[in-house]
Amino acid sequence: MKTIKSLTAILLILALPLILNAQEKGKNTETVVYTTSIDCKACVNKIMSNLPQEKGIKDVKCDLSNSQVAVTYQKDKTDPEQIKRSIEKLGYTAKQNTPKAEQKDR
Repeated sequence: MKTIKSLTAILLILALPLILNAQEKGKNTETVVYTTSIDCKACVNKIMSNLPQEKGIKDVKCDLSNSQVAVTYQKDKTDPEQIKRSIEKLGYTAKQNTPKAEQKDR
């Protein structure tokens, strides 16, 4: 019984830095939304299978009903312009959506 408690304590101590590191990485991410020329399930599959392979991209969500692609990325590894070029490299147009607050200011 003592051995199990000791092993559990050791595992917790070893896992703590990994947990803290994962939380830090989450703070360095941002999400950008693009209106694209995707128009079918094959387009979505192409985006979903290729875009996550790009450096710094953490998550990709496609909404076929309004042809939008939302990309969560690490700010220190890529930027919206590079992501746009990656989408265009796959053969689609990509226009970054501006947040509603910015549109009102114009």
